[in-house]
Amino acid sequence: AHNEMSLKRVVSLLPSATEILALIGGSKMLVGRSHECDYPANLGHLPVVTASKLSFTTSSQVDTQVREAMASGDELYTLDGALLKELKPDIILTQNICSVCSIDTSSVARIVNKLSPPPLIVELNPGNLQDVLDDIIKVGKAVGLEEEAKKVEQGLQQRISDAVNRAASANLAREQANLPRPNVAFLEWADPVYVGGHWTPQLIEMAGGGAPP
Repeated sequence: AHNEMSLKRVVSLLPSATEILALIGGSKMLVGRSHECDYPANLGHLPVVTASKLSFTTSSQVDTQVREAMASGDELYTLDGALLKELKPDIILTQNICSVCSIDTSSVARIVNKLSPPPLIVELNPGNLQDVLDDIIKVGKAVGLEEEAKKVEQGLQQRISDAVNRAASANLAREQANLPRPNVAFLEWADPVYVGGHWTPQLIEMAGGGAPP
């Protein structure tokens, strides 16, 4: 059991980081979230410290907005520095893998470094599925829930192993029946078409499908 007096004050600027923290039992540590953090649903009361400058109309128009902003050096997201100062976080969870998908570390650091004392920035940048699992441990270490994080990570590893074994059995049965492996296209964006990268092709392969190159 963790005494509430010893809990870290955490602001999460990344939905996956928010879910990781909740998964390892750290929901009570959250004092602020991004505008995209909508799960678990019971965190909806938390102050929102980020906002998007984009107005969503169609996929094509959003892509145009992003391209124009990137070309002019404009940022796509805002971070409320005044609110962040009020919240007094010990830790900020963020990412630097995609400046389009979510606010990035450099944008966060410019504001966070003005706080006194500056909170610890924990950056999550997974490139594959194992990195995603490793990030659970990284978050756990940062907030003082390392043992809980390890148990969660081990449980997920077992679930993945079970799923891979079932997929392998299904593939074997498919081969014996002279049936082709399903070819899967995973799209991150519809117009223009963006194919999912990072760990997405890996997941498709592990599930028994074939991912286009």
